[in-house]
Amino acid sequence: MSVKRFERLLKIREAQESEAAVALADRLAELNRVESQRDQLLEYQNQYLHALIPNDANMLKQLGLMHQQLREAMQQQDLRIAAAQSQVDQARDIWSERHQASLSLDKLIEHRRRAEQARDARNQQREQDMWATRKAFQQDSNNEM
Repeated sequence: MSVKRFERLLKIREAQESEAAVALADRLAELNRVESQRDQLLEYQNQYLHALIPNDANMLKQLGLMHQQLREAMQQQDLRIAAAQSQVDQARDIWSERHQASLSLDKLIEHRRRAEQARDARNQQREQDMWATRKAFQQDSNNEM
């Protein structure tokens, strides 16, 4: 396979790596969003925990119900965060895999390029040696006459 074909393949790999990077960024943004929502819930929960305890039984019952709802919402949000973190981890693994593939292909291209340059240098040296041999033979032939 020629270096040019490897370079075309590298462009495809780099495009795939870029797509994976965009997907990772999207997953990270989603994780930040659900963590922010959890922080808001935590803030609400702290406000209710530090609220004055009402004397009215109905108000006390409503406050207890609100505490329970906030705890349940926090548990649900923690599950959303775990799911979002799992998606981030998967997206990061995919990006890392594609990044490594690009790096490996880039190293292979560089190796092939050096090998082609060495081969070209050997061919050029061989041609120069043949030319010098021919010149020397021609001069010998001219001197014998």
